[in-house]
Amino acid sequence: MSKKILLILVIAVLATMTLSCASTSKVSKNKFSPYYFYTNTNDFMFEISRYELSKYITFDRLTYKGSFINDRRMTKEDLDLIKENRNVKAIPSVVVPQVGFTTESINMKLYPTHDTIHRGNEKFDSNQYTRMSAFAPVFIMHTSKDGEFYYIMSEFMRGWVPVNKIKLYSQVAFSGIQQLPFVRVIKDNTIIGGVKYGIGDKVPLLSYDNNQALLLTPQGTYAKTALDGSFVIGNAVYDEDLMKAMAESQLENPYDWGGKAGYRDCSAYVRDLWRVFGADIPRSSGLQKLVGKKLIDKPNNEEEFYAVLRNAKPYRTLIFFKGHVIMYGGMENGDYIIYHAVNSLQNDDGKKVMLSKVAKNKLKEEQFIKIWQRVIRVSEISPLISPELPKEPEIVEITNIMDKISNIGDNKEVAENK
Repeated sequence: MSKKILLILVIAVLATMTLSCASTSKVSKNKFSPYYFYTNTNDFMFEISRYELSKYITFDRLTYKGSFINDRRMTKEDLDLIKENRNVKAIPSVVVPQVGFTTESINMKLYPTHDTIHRGNEKFDSNQYTRMSAFAPVFIMHTSKDGEFYYIMSEFMRGWVPVNKIKLYSQVAFSGIQQLPFVRVIKDNTIIGGVKYGIGDKVPLLSYDNNQALLLTPQGTYAKTALDGSFVIGNAVYDEDLMKAMAESQLENPYDWGGKAGYRDCSAYVRDLWRVFGADIPRSSGLQKLVGKKLIDKPNNEEEFYAVLRNAKPYRTLIFFKGHVIMYGGMENGDYIIYHAVNSLQNDDGKKVMLSKVAKNKLKEEQFIKIWQRVIRVSEISPLISPELPKEPEIVEITNIMDKISNIGDNKEVAENK
């Protein structure tokens, strides 16, 4: 009997134990959310109606007016063709999802197209939802008309992903794999079995000793890798030095709206760091501000805000603007330190400072003290207790979402989806 066959048998036994307690009821109407949902993915193993699925596939939308597709003006005909590729008419009356895992880190899209849709700046792709990690569990709900995209549900987002980046599994094997022990990656660009992982990613663990670990690959094989400090067994115990080291390891990486180029925006930066410690906080900054312990809402004055920071726990304290999140890094030589992935930041003279990277800023030295005027909340994440997750948000239309995007520090509202 080959090792691969033996592995599948072990997984099947584990899965049987899990499925024996599973409910076979249909997914309720409120299982999905336009931007974010957070649930046990096994809840989606069972059927969903055509009505429910088509509602979510067609809900999020963009406008062709004022938009570009790649390097030219977008037309109504362009948008109609992309919408047609969603293949909504082909959805059966009852959908039973297939299951699988991403074979590498991939982009999730609003529409099933490889084209960039933007409002004049290709850096901000309106069609880019988020970047998914390698070996992420997914539920395949539908296939695009051209056969190139799956519409999938994941633990924290839904959208279109390339068919050739998903490895399908039986429900038994899928559930069993998720019951396996795992490692958490703590260094970007960690290669395991030919697959590249980043900080916070989770990889199933088969066995380990003092020198090496045996890890499962998304393709169902396994890979031996040295215990070289690029990952930890299970979720890491919170350690301030580890958090700081991971935060600083990403400094100077490009700011990346939605993670399209494989880097991070503000909320992905924070989320990935906290995943290492088992706190799977939401993907968007607007929802991240609802978890953890609130220290203060919009401060009344400068003194009040900085009094809170002086007593706040470094790296566990998050500072929120409209559409932006910052991690407080404590004080160095009497100055306040912040970490964030940011495009631009307004200084105390009202000038926009272009950063376009993951940055470590000193508020006094770099004259960013007045950021307190735009703060809407300061909260603390506990590494010992799983954060309380917010209730599912109301469905909100995101037509013309890029019209709402502005640089941090401007007076205009910044879209709260990153």
